[in-house]
Amino acid sequence: MSCCGICCALCCCGAICDKANVKTEYARLPYAALFFLSILLAVILRNNQTSFGFALFGDIELEACGSDCQSDQAVFRVCLAMTLFFAANFLAVLALPAGAAADFHSGYFGWKFLGFIPLLVGMFFIDQDNMDEFAMAARVFSIVFLVIQAIAIIDTTYRVHYWMIDKEQSGWDAANLSISAALYIASAISIGFMFSWFTEGGPCHVQKFILSSVLLIPILYTAFAITSAVEHGSLFVSAMITAYGVYVTFGALSSDPSETCNSFIDTSRSADTWEIVLGIAFVAISITYIAYNMGESSSKLFGKQSDDEEDGKNTAAAASIPDSKDPESEDGRGGVEVTEGGGLSEEELGKQKLNAVIFHLLMTLASMYTCMLLTRWTSLDYSNRDGRYLSEESMWIQATSVWLIFSLYSWTLAAPVFFPDRDFS
Repeated sequence: MSCCGICCALCCCGAICDKANVKTEYARLPYAALFFLSILLAVILRNNQTSFGFALFGDIELEACGSDCQSDQAVFRVCLAMTLFFAANFLAVLALPAGAAADFHSGYFGWKFLGFIPLLVGMFFIDQDNMDEFAMAARVFSIVFLVIQAIAIIDTTYRVHYWMIDKEQSGWDAANLSISAALYIASAISIGFMFSWFTEGGPCHVQKFILSSVLLIPILYTAFAITSAVEHGSLFVSAMITAYGVYVTFGALSSDPSETCNSFIDTSRSADTWEIVLGIAFVAISITYIAYNMGESSSKLFGKQSDDEEDGKNTAAAASIPDSKDPESEDGRGGVEVTEGGGLSEEELGKQKLNAVIFHLLMTLASMYTCMLLTRWTSLDYSNRDGRYLSEESMWIQATSVWLIFSLYSWTLAAPVFFPDRDFS
């Protein structure tokens, strides 16, 4: 019944959105709704995979691989359907002319969603070997999404910090400092517990190395951030990045298959709900901020020539999403450049196409990452009920993502110092 309800919700959403092309600034909402409902369906199937009265999952038999195999395979199929759907939209928007691409991106939702439903159903009749190949591909492309997610998290924390500072009120300054202190204290305590949980059962040299790096690197970039050489340094941003790194480190070490070092092996199957919820929350935040601010975020990370600062600001303003509440615009397009006939200029259509291409590419990668998130980077070894959630590959992928976000954040601190001729503001 839950699955039927989700399918009906997809149809209703598509029918409502298809009555007219959705404004560009709202065009992402139906896609986000589809993404959310698909994740919900994957979670339902993951936990209730044995309640169907007909053969699903290709040629997989329940007796052949057990309920754990069924749960992962159900997630693979839903995520593959999402991946193919957004990849098809990505290719269509990329291939169409600018004007047609904008119309395709912001319309035809009824047809798109009606096409998604048979695509989703068809995934359940693909054999297990093909699904395992998709899972391996998703593991690789998820690393790309982790890189993009790191950029989004850094950009988000900077935005929140400057939003609080721009209030110019002592209360907000105190809140900024208090949150920073709380995050640092919580991170230090968590690292102490993790040394106890993951290093006391044996030599555990790798685990000690990972935890030591997560302890020492934040100390270094925090000390650098508060020096006079870094004008934009911030304890708040450093604390947020540190706390996120500690959270991901816990997930990485929890995936360690070493029974002598990982004290959570016995509870790894039952204690993953909160990790999945937090992971999905980070995915949602990443997609939202990257889709709306990709150009601006990349400029902050890599900078632009200072003598082109004014041109850069104009370009960013033109590329931004139009403000439907702009009182100077009757059609809700704000400062978007239009032609004499009232239509959008070729330059503006090109920018909208680029934004749509980036959005669908991100959604494709996010669909693959969600596949790994919901199955906890499964090793596909169904002979061991809990062991498939534990692998060195999963541990190293997550540990590497921590070092990556630490490196990118360190770059945002050091780049303006070493490249003063570039504008990172």
